[in-house]
Order: sequence, then C-alpha cells, then structure tokens
Amino acid sequence: MNGMYKYPIVYRGSDAAKVFMEVATKEAEEIEYLYSNKKPMIPLTKEQQDANASSTRCYICGGNFTKEDWKVRDHCHLTGVYRGPAHNSCNLKFKVPNFLPIIFHNLSGYDSHLFIKELGNDNYDINVIPENTEKYISFSKKISKRFSIRFLDSCRFMPTSLEKLAINLKPDQFRNVRSFISDDKVSLLMRKGCFPYDYVSDVEKLNDTCLPPKEKFYNRLNDEDITDDDYQHANHVWNAFNIKSLGDYSDLYVKTDVLLLSDIFENFRSVCMKAYNLDPVGITLHQVFHGIQC
Repeated sequence: MNGMYKYPIVYRGSDAAKVFMEVATKEAEEIEYLYSNKKPMIPLTKEQQDANASSTRCYICGGNFTKEDWKVRDHCHLTGVYRGPAHNSCNLKFKVPNFLPIIFHNLSGYDSHLFIKELGNDNYDINVIPENTEKYISFSKKISKRFSIRFLDSCRFMPTSLEKLAINLKPDQFRNVRSFISDDKVSLLMRKGCFPYDYVSDVEKLNDTCLPPKEKFYNRLNDEDITDDDYQHANHVWNAFNIKSLGDYSDLYVKTDVLLLSDIFENFRSVCMKAYNLDPVGITLHQVFHGIQC
C-alpha cells in the first residue's frame, strides 16, 4: 500500500491457524485505522493549479466535464497528495476499500480448511460462497461493523500452478522477493521451490540437518518425481542460505511462496488495471461466484 511493506511472518506450530487469524485481524484493524483517518489535500503547486484549471477531462474515466457532472480536485485520503481533476461523481465513487484482501493460491481446495474454523470465534458475520460441501469459492469475515477481511483464491483468476506463473514474470517484476531477499541470493528464489511434502510425515522430520535424498521428493498427489536440476537447485538454496535444518528450509520455502504469489498477483492486478480498468480484488463475491475473469 503506497510502497509500505512489512517483513513476512513465518510461524510454525500446532496453533498456526489461530495465530494466522490473530495476525490477519490485527493487520486489518491497523489498515482500517489508516483508512478512517483521512488526510486533507496538500495545497497544490502553481503547476498543479494551472493544469487543473486547463483540464477538460476527468483523469479517472477520461470523460468531459459537464454542468451536470462538474470538475473537482481528487486527492489521496491516505497521503493528502493531489491526484488530478475528476468528475464529481467519479470522485465520490473513488473510495478507499472497506476490506482487506488476503490472497491464497488454491484457497478453494485444501488451504481454506486449515483456518476456516477460526473465523467463528466472535460475533461478527461470516459471508461464504460454497462450491460444494467441501470447497469454498470465497469468503469474508467482519472484524468490525464497517470493515472485513476478504479471502480470495488467485486460482479463480489464474488457473495454473505457481511454478508456471512465476516463469512468466520478468526479473524486474519480482519486487516483493527483491525487497526481502539480498541481491546476491535473489536469483535463486525467482522460481517455485521444491519441498518433500510426503517425506515430512511428522514434525520430527523438520529437525533433519540435511535435505533428504532426491527420491524422497516424490509427490504422491501428483505422481511426480522432481528432476535432477530441481534437486540440485534445492541444494544450492540450502547452501546459499546457510540452512541448518529442514525446518529452516521449510520456513524459507513458505516465505518464498508467499512473496512469489504477491509479485504474481500484483503484476496481474496491474495488467487488469491497464487493460480493463478493473482491479480483481475489488470484484464482488457474487462476481467471483459467476467466474468473472480478466
């Protein structure tokens, strides 16, 4: 938000779902506070005043100003910065959101089951769109009378694997990865990592002090082995980041997944805004249900 970043939080424990919702709720409360404390417009410079006076079109929709829909000065309520001349109607519609979007890749599948029970720990409303009794298309959770957390599945917009989506990004589009990974190591994490899901059958395996053999990376769900190149890459990551245990490797793996998804989805949002003037996170749950895609 306006270039503001927070360092990724990685947590391991049997109460991870509870901790996740506590952290997400705290983040939402902080953002609601920022949104509710609107800043007045910073006085315009002479150049801005002249540009505003001579403008004939709304910078938001591109339409001409009319007597019925006159020109006003639009500004960012978070920073106070003047943004441009706008229709009165466009300015009134150009509001800060009343929700915090949280994006999961494959939320509709297994991931939502990890924490959805934690949503009912207070009296605020939960709004769920189910696909069936086992899968949820999307859901939102009120954290106050006016603000909510909205959980969205990026697979509904980009129905392919994170691995393939990461391949399509250019090096300069890995902004979040670059923000939290040092330059000498960042190239190792500009791709989906490898993890021995089936091998880690209990938490004790996370105490291993080296990567398991290549055959332990076999994925029964997909009936796939990893390649020699993938296994070599996993070892490069282990050594480059001076990893001491499989638990540390797991922490880096999940952190990288989140950073990759944030870069992929932010790039997708930018494309949608430029091509369609549409922000995917602003699409309503009803539209998600009916499969609106860019």
